[in-house]
Amino acid sequence: MNVFIIGLLFLLVIPEVSPQKYAYVSVLSSNDFLVPAKTLAYRLKKLNASIPYIIIVTQDITQNSIEQLKEQGVIVHNDTKIDTPYIATHKARKYQYTKIRLWAMTEFDVIVHLDLDVLPTRDISTLFKCGSFCAVFRHSDMFNSGVFVLKTNETVFHDMVEHVQTAESYDGGDQGFLNTYFKDLKFAPMYDPTGKQPICENFTMRTLSATFNYDIGMYYLNNGRLLVDPDIIHYTMGPTKPWLWWTYPLFDLNWMWLDARQEMEQGSNAELDTSIALAATNCLLILFLIILKLILEHFVVNMTTDTVSNVETHVVSQAIYLFSVWFSLKLAHQSAQPVAAWVFFASNTAWTATILTSIYTKLRSGVDVKVKSVLSCVTFTMLTYALSWLILVQISHFNTRVLFAILSILAQQFVVVTYIRYALIVRPCRQQIHKYQILPNNHHVA
Repeated sequence: MNVFIIGLLFLLVIPEVSPQKYAYVSVLSSNDFLVPAKTLAYRLKKLNASIPYIIIVTQDITQNSIEQLKEQGVIVHNDTKIDTPYIATHKARKYQYTKIRLWAMTEFDVIVHLDLDVLPTRDISTLFKCGSFCAVFRHSDMFNSGVFVLKTNETVFHDMVEHVQTAESYDGGDQGFLNTYFKDLKFAPMYDPTGKQPICENFTMRTLSATFNYDIGMYYLNNGRLLVDPDIIHYTMGPTKPWLWWTYPLFDLNWMWLDARQEMEQGSNAELDTSIALAATNCLLILFLIILKLILEHFVVNMTTDTVSNVETHVVSQAIYLFSVWFSLKLAHQSAQPVAAWVFFASNTAWTATILTSIYTKLRSGVDVKVKSVLSCVTFTMLTYALSWLILVQISHFNTRVLFAILSILAQQFVVVTYIRYALIVRPCRQQIHKYQILPNNHHVA
């Protein structure tokens, strides 16, 4: 009985220790990053559903985007963007200081910040125990702000706000500012998630291993070889982001991100809706080109000539093809599913180049191009794209893949343009000449 009473008194006297509150937090300031935000939300929930994921959305984000985030279980915090003091020379949306708002989120004890272009490969909740501020040094004595850990503190937040206008930023954005503010992090010991290494009491900050922020640039510089087994992959290379359809199949690490996206969209009609929208757009484009052909051939009649130089036909054919490629790239939504987008792009390029070339032939030579010739050019162009894509996806070494991609683009430019020029300009004009040569001595017949 005495033991029970002593134990009860002990529980009453010792204060209850509440568990720490953790959260993953990102910042969204452009609707272009909606798909990666939803994909990251899905992956975090799949790896550890007990930790909330919060996205700070700025005034640039539409209500529709916010609703889509909430459907993925994201907790949305609306806030205003903190512009960089270097905004006069750094106008891009990525140049901002909004990330410092994380220190003011004192409803949580520890926050792991994640840029929207990262992909966790396993549960990363061990990061919450690393220290007061933790980040990864990669290429120099500057750390990357794509992934970092912090303990919230309003005093630190207000101090940061006071230093925004005066502290240097080597890149004009939050990464440069944070490197200035936490300049002593480079001297801190590395965090050991296993807990086997002794803890250094002189530092509350810790550096993180590259496994927690693996730069894909290192992968490609090493001919497609992983130097570590990454916990977090960071897709740092701007033009090669994994939600951009044209990066497939050249950048093979993007397939890992695409798997996560397809898991996220499984059971929804997102992929089907996108494919239908692309097909409808393609049909509308073909219809528009046909109508344009009929209008131009009917109203423009003063360009016809008896002799068209080879130089002119070569230049015009190249120009039409390059325009068709550029136009088709602009027409395809950048975050469409890669296979559907590539089919859409190839089809648009083929139809645009073919119909515009047939218009040129009619206006300059007065020759009608047969539908059969148009269809053969469309088919040939699409088959060359399909063949290049299928070969590229089978090449395992990155350097070899890049070399083949470059040669393929050059060869495609030559082969496709040559075929279209012959099928739609040279051969129809020759057939027209031969048609009139059957008249004896080219004499005028009344």
